Amino acid sequence: MINDRLKKTILTGVFKIFVLSLICLPFLTGSLHAKTLIPEGLVIKDKFLPGKGPSIGKIYSVQADVIIIHSDRKYGYRAKKNLPLFEGDTIITQDNGRIETILNDGSTIILVPQTSIELSGSVYDQANGIRSSLINMILGKARFLVTKLTGFKHSEFKVRTETAIAGVRGSDFIVKTSPGFTEIAALAKTSLEVASTLSPDKLTILSDYEKTFVEKGALPSPVVKVSAEEINQIRNEFQASPGSRLSEGSVIINRFSGNNVTNIAIGKGSEANLGTVRVKGSTIKGAVINDSTATNASNIAAGTNTKANTGSVVLE
Repeated sequence: MINDRLKKTILTGVFKIFVLSLICLPFLTGSLHAKTLIPEGLVIKDKFLPGKGPSIGKIYSVQADVIIIHSDRKYGYRAKKNLPLFEGDTIITQDNGRIETILNDGSTIILVPQTSIELSGSVYDQANGIRSSLINMILGKARFLVTKLTGFKHSEFKVRTETAIAGVRGSDFIVKTSPGFTEIAALAKTSLEVASTLSPDKLTILSDYEKTFVEKGALPSPVVKVSAEEINQIRNEFQASPGSRLSEGSVIINRFSGNNVTNIAIGKGSEANLGTVRVKGSTIKGAVINDSTATNASNIAAGTNTKANTGSVVLE
């Protein structure tokens, strides 16, 4: 009798678990599907076919698995260097995917893993002095180095997420977005207008190395400074590809994390900070910003305080 009851109880429990698993299966598969960011049932083609209209840019470099989907949403294509991009294209980086793209106006976009953006609108008419770009960012992290155009009658470049809109004419900034939340950080030589999608007319201005957060249904948070640690993390995460425009800027930033530690910029351009040197007796703290006016000059900080920038080295 007891054994029969025990068997019945076990069978009932197993049946309940089985039914519960069937009920939860769509949610579990949906979560997995959301993590990959790839639309369900999308067919990935090996042979690339162009999208509609003229090309608005190209892929400068790509690593691991990155998928391009044209505006018709019919197929996905594996991203490869030098492939053209078209208005309405969606770019999706998977677990280890990374891509750097260049738009026709010279603006650069870098996406790190697990990121999805849509190139929703792109007009670049140099002859008539018109530039208008709209990037819809769905999820993940991206860096935007937007070319500043002079003498244009109309020039705008906007990045839109679920909660925020960032508008620029020429800037270098990072956008991180997840459901209901966006973080926007301005990098060097940047002035950025940020608004909530709730109130697009109420602007928050970000300058060099400042950031704000925008939650769903709220205005941008008070502006705060980006810490030295965060800047180092950004630099490491969004390293430019060799020869990229992001490697040709004029600003080199050396960060110091404690006594006796001096970071030295070695190489060409704004991404050249590659090494750390310990200086005996040094008490350098905080940040030293070196502004090099030539792409082949690297400033080196040496001394015992934050004013220690003493010269530059020309790289042959």
